Amino acid sequence: MTQFKKQFEALLDYWPHEGSGLRSVRNTAFGRFKELGLPTKKWEEWQFTDFSDLKKSDFQLSWVDDLPNLPKEIPGRIPNTHLIFMINGHYQSQLSGLPEGLTVSTGLDHFNANPDEYNVNGNPFIALNTSMMNSGVSVAIENNAVIEKPIQVIYLMTDFSAPLMNHPRFNFDIGTNAEATIIEHYIGKSPTPHFVNSVSKIRVRENGIFSHIRLLETDGHGTYTATTKYQLNRDAQLNVTALASGGKLFRHDIELSFEGAGAEARLDGLSLTEKAQHHDQHVVVDHGNDACESHQLFKYILSDKASGVFNGKVVVREHTKQTNADQSNKNLLLSPKALMNANPQLEIYAEDVKCAHGSTTGQIDSEALFYLRSRGISKQKAIELIIGGFAKEIIDSVQNSDVKSYIDDKVTTWLESTMHHG
Repeated sequence: MTQFKKQFEALLDYWPHEGSGLRSVRNTAFGRFKELGLPTKKWEEWQFTDFSDLKKSDFQLSWVDDLPNLPKEIPGRIPNTHLIFMINGHYQSQLSGLPEGLTVSTGLDHFNANPDEYNVNGNPFIALNTSMMNSGVSVAIENNAVIEKPIQVIYLMTDFSAPLMNHPRFNFDIGTNAEATIIEHYIGKSPTPHFVNSVSKIRVRENGIFSHIRLLETDGHGTYTATTKYQLNRDAQLNVTALASGGKLFRHDIELSFEGAGAEARLDGLSLTEKAQHHDQHVVVDHGNDACESHQLFKYILSDKASGVFNGKVVVREHTKQTNADQSNKNLLLSPKALMNANPQLEIYAEDVKCAHGSTTGQIDSEALFYLRSRGISKQKAIELIIGGFAKEIIDSVQNSDVKSYIDDKVTTWLESTMHHG
């Protein structure tokens, strides 16, 4: 806790003129973080994940001196997309080319316009983020705007020598009747430990259509915690595809609330873990309005001594009608030492509902393997084909062909390297 307190005080000194409103919110949030502390295994919602390593590294906030030379080629760049680029937390507006129909503002502008959105609940990582928000942007898509190409937000951590932390805050507001795709893309390329603790708030207004692609690609030295909150107004449509690969520890809390009737959401996720990596995802979908639909499919592929957690809850509120919700979690263990904890849950307080949930965890199907081997395919190739087939359902949920082929390449490369060292 001492290191966080020291960094918090350094941040207040670094930005002495940021305004009393924001200063007060930061102080309240840090007070809440001190009260809560980092989660321990005694906390029910956090019992399978060990955050004690966060206390061992002396993480420092990223200041302007931590801005390295810009790479000649930005890693992870997906063709035919508009770019918003941040490196070690620093927004590079000169590299960002954006279309008409949207505005991008920094955190301070968004805070001044929406101070009520910065309240803190019982999640210590939201409290920590709110107290130390030091990067991120707000993107607003105008009413009726149709943004043809995806907007790729790249958050790159690279080229620093001391353990670094950042607390980015993103706000994506999709206007009435608007349509857009945003790729929220975290990349970690550093042998030095780092900690990225992000909060993203997404509102899709009436009749808006939004595709949210969330990519985490990092080597084994980063700890990534994230909270993503979706609010869907009447008749809004949301399609989410999340791919997480690498990272020593990854914890993602996803909250989705239906705030108008007739909205629809699809959440698909694929987690790739190897060595001793640990991925933990908690999803709560809150059906508080009539005739809303939600579909969840989360898959994990775990190799070596990797471990995973999936905790998904669908809540259907009293007096709601015509709810349709399903939730599925499927896990593939590539090693006898890999471990998965899955807990899909339904909380239903209404009668007019159609709900289903389930979870399966297993190893590679020996019959499928035998069949492919009998067709003259090598064992390694056969295993790659089976795992590739398992991942395909998530990859195919992506509509945009450039984004889909990028994700497909990443999954294939991961499989090949895992199979070769496995």
